[in-house]
Amino acid sequence: MAAKRSVSSTKSELGRKGEVVRRKVHGDAHVDRRYREADEFLKIFEDVTDEFCWGTVWARPGLNHKTRAALSLASTAAQSQAGAVKLHVKTCLRTGWTKREIGEILLHVYVYAGVYASLSAFATAHEAIQEYEAEQRAARKSKRR
Repeated sequence: MAAKRSVSSTKSELGRKGEVVRRKVHGDAHVDRRYREADEFLKIFEDVTDEFCWGTVWARPGLNHKTRAALSLASTAAQSQAGAVKLHVKTCLRTGWTKREIGEILLHVYVYAGVYASLSAFATAHEAIQEYEAEQRAARKSKRR
């Protein structure tokens, strides 16, 4: 297994805290890829994301990670952000939401953000669920070796 790599060796305490939460929610593979692909310019964004999004908001005690994952999915689906929807569907699965519950979240988007935002999110979610299930099968197969 590859070593976990932080985006910045000079990361603030809040950024380090955020990275821990980010890894817990999105998994090491996603976070490592984001850091690996970040050049000096993109590191600015990754550092602020670790500090604010993950170290400040996601680390707050007011909501658990499962609830925050659902809110993230609904928010990105309402904005028709397909890439983010895919990420947050996988996050929802990782934090304990079922496929049926994810469908219910996306139906809520239908009512409040529109049919096409929901339709797009359903299509993206279907793809994300298939990818997630394939990743889980591969991980189980790898562990048996």
